[in-house]
Amino acid sequence: MKPYLFASFALYAVSLLAVLLSRLIRNQRLEAVSKALITAGLLAHSAGLIERIYSTGHAPMASMYETLVFYSWATVLVSVIVIFRYRERVTELVTVPIAMLAIVFALVNEKPGGPLTLILKTRWFETHVTASFAAYALFTLAFSGAILYLMNNRRGASTEALRKYQEIAGRSILWGFFFFSASMFAGAVWAYLAWGTYWMWEPKIIWSFIVWFYYAGAMHAYFVKEWRGTGLSIATVIGFFVTLFTYLGVSLLMKSSHSF
Repeated sequence: MKPYLFASFALYAVSLLAVLLSRLIRNQRLEAVSKALITAGLLAHSAGLIERIYSTGHAPMASMYETLVFYSWATVLVSVIVIFRYRERVTELVTVPIAMLAIVFALVNEKPGGPLTLILKTRWFETHVTASFAAYALFTLAFSGAILYLMNNRRGASTEALRKYQEIAGRSILWGFFFFSASMFAGAVWAYLAWGTYWMWEPKIIWSFIVWFYYAGAMHAYFVKEWRGTGLSIATVIGFFVTLFTYLGVSLLMKSSHSF
């Protein structure tokens, strides 16, 4: 998988450079080139994941190395969807560097693949992790929208521009919350099959509930017009770091059944 990761990282980096230059000199051809590059990077990234699945015989979600690669892939995927669906070329300036950092961290923590342990050999585990990282990717996109809202608001941007970034953040939280809810449901079923209980008082599960509760509030707040603005954008930024701590911090610093 490593050669594919190097290739995707390089393509993402050149794509970012191209989109930055296209905005500086207002060159549409260069913007089209950057779109092709990020798409090619995503394809290389996808090929790496497929190769890992083929070599291990299971979804790439059994180690920090695999989950970081999957998270970075999902983050670029939602970025590409925004590019093609909404023709938005700014949010990727936040999301793609985060995905690239995840690739670097993955390569530092590279681990050989192998068969799943008995406790992980269930579709509920794969559903749980897939939905979790789909949610994490969407929360990253929401973070990007909130950051851009705050930056543009400070610069005195138009109401239309601010509304666009609020819309991106709000929709990302809505879909992220949906996937995270699905993840928690699948995780509860998996926990019952593995340990005979739907809930355990351990750090990862407690922090996952905190993330779910936090974004439940944020999702509702984005649909209340009077609550939108700087405060909610700051709360969305904070939510991303709460999510990041739940994913990496808890797994690395606290003992739980989810520890890598």
